[in-house]
Amino acid sequence: MIKGTLLEPLAWFAYSAVAVTGVCAMAYVIVQQDYRESLNDPQIQMAEDAATTLSSGGVPAEIVPHGTPLTNLRDSLAPWIAVYDQNGLALEASGQLDNAPPKLPAGIFDTATWLKHPNGLFFNQSPVLQNRFSWQPEAGMRQAVVIAQTPDKKYFVVAGRNMREVEQRIEHEGEIVFVAWLFTLGCLFAASFIGWFLLKPRY
Repeated sequence: MIKGTLLEPLAWFAYSAVAVTGVCAMAYVIVQQDYRESLNDPQIQMAEDAATTLSSGGVPAEIVPHGTPLTNLRDSLAPWIAVYDQNGLALEASGQLDNAPPKLPAGIFDTATWLKHPNGLFFNQSPVLQNRFSWQPEAGMRQAVVIAQTPDKKYFVVAGRNMREVEQRIEHEGEIVFVAWLFTLGCLFAASFIGWFLLKPRY
């Protein structure tokens, strides 16, 4: 029996700590996912619009703006776009890495590996077949990428941008949640013993 002993407030604290930990973990995951999903927004629009243009008779040269400096994937936060043929060969690209168009892993162009939904596309409100993923071409650099296939399956359109700033925000959010978790646990620990002492029967 723990009632009336110092184990009783510890039990109160343990129950509360489990609940607080669950709430903090859920809050972190929700905000982290919101940050990550919103990072795809410009690329979704760019890839879908480009795929629609190509499927309407457009050519890759219309998709990529010419006469402007190429985006350096390693340093720039600007979104970039590229058009690949059905074999994954870059035809046009507004971004570069080591003075070459972004070279995605060959498996990325296999649509059989893309996220699917039992009733159709995972992204089933999108007008074109597409997939969204994080790509790390080298250590310390990650890209949020959206790839779309044109309906005629002749081209793939890839749009991406550097994840650096959003990852820093996610890390900062994690630090805030961790501090809040520790502070809350400390308050619960103190409250458990104070409450137990005040409610303890006096004989």
